[in-house]
Amino acid sequence: MSQIQRTIATASVITVGLACFAVGTGLASTTFTIAVLAAAMLVGELLELRPPERAAVPLSYAVVLMLLRAASPGEFLVAVIAVELGAFVLRPAPNVATRAELFAQRIIAAAVALGLYQLVISVADSQSKQIVLGALALAGIGELLVDEVVFSLQTRRLDLSWRGRSGELALVTSGMLMAVGYAGLEGKGGIGLWALLLFSVPLLAAWYSFERLAVIRRTYTQTLQALSIVPELGGLVREGHAERVAVLALEMGRDLSLDPRELEYLEAASLLHHLGHVCLDDPSVLGRPVDPSEVAQASAAMLRQAQFLAPAAELLSPDPLPFGGGSRSQTSVSGQVLRVASAFDELSEGGDARSLDGAVEVLYSGPGYVYDPRVLAALERVLERRSLVPAAL
Repeated sequence: MSQIQRTIATASVITVGLACFAVGTGLASTTFTIAVLAAAMLVGELLELRPPERAAVPLSYAVVLMLLRAASPGEFLVAVIAVELGAFVLRPAPNVATRAELFAQRIIAAAVALGLYQLVISVADSQSKQIVLGALALAGIGELLVDEVVFSLQTRRLDLSWRGRSGELALVTSGMLMAVGYAGLEGKGGIGLWALLLFSVPLLAAWYSFERLAVIRRTYTQTLQALSIVPELGGLVREGHAERVAVLALEMGRDLSLDPRELEYLEAASLLHHLGHVCLDDPSVLGRPVDPSEVAQASAAMLRQAQFLAPAAELLSPDPLPFGGGSRSQTSVSGQVLRVASAFDELSEGGDARSLDGAVEVLYSGPGYVYDPRVLAALERVLERRSLVPAAL
């Protein structure tokens, strides 16, 4: 067990113990309640829901909603700052700068939640169930919006779709249940700290499910990466080609606003687009060089053997199809992204900025029906962000 896992386990035991003690003895002072919720928040800061292609959100956001009902604004801010200072020390971030950024982000998210909740309550001047539920929901959404804005700035893309938001929904609804369960509605129905014990169970179950999903996805990605180096070990392609193509293709795909499912298939196709090379005869046996279209066909055939990789196989079309009209249908944007990324890596040979610049020029000088100009423009933008080619090419 790692140090962070031991810390989480210890903090969890202390939190549950304090809550059970308060429930069992009837101790319900505000200070003690805030202390229990602060301990629960600290545990929640170290446990995150990590949906694919989405910002990771901590379980502490649910406890924040409960704390809004249990503390005054001043007590709320003091508790949040104390918790975030503790999380700053314990959080397994790679460096101090990252920890500082997360510290500021969490403080802002909590402040936004407090501001929205107090705004609704004060404007409505009511504690009716509709007002309280609306204020809590708005506060929870405010927390998530802060993370969404930061994630969009970091990744330079904004995804407003509902895909992958089940974790956020579970977080907000669990927090609302905790808050309503603690103080009740209209002065009735409150169960105190029992709400924390009861309604944290489904939230922890959701966190565990996301963790298992992350393990499965990590194993899947590692398997693809292992298969991708087989042609390289055989000396059939340049070392690191598949990984470089996958990284570049994903950046281009995000620049072109491909949805997460398309990006997933694009990554798989990029890693395995040369795998078919291993089942073709050696050029000395064939008496001629292996044609790239044969490699693409063989790779696609291998990917189709696994049902979940069949959509990725469709991106490995060996034929350049016309753009801007023509007798044949246009290839998918994802397929063009893979084609451009692979051709660019082969032309640049992983060289310096001069060779990269020349590779882009060669791609632009090719026949108009081979590469989609939109995809070539995306390649340029990605390279500019990497500071590998000048902005005005």
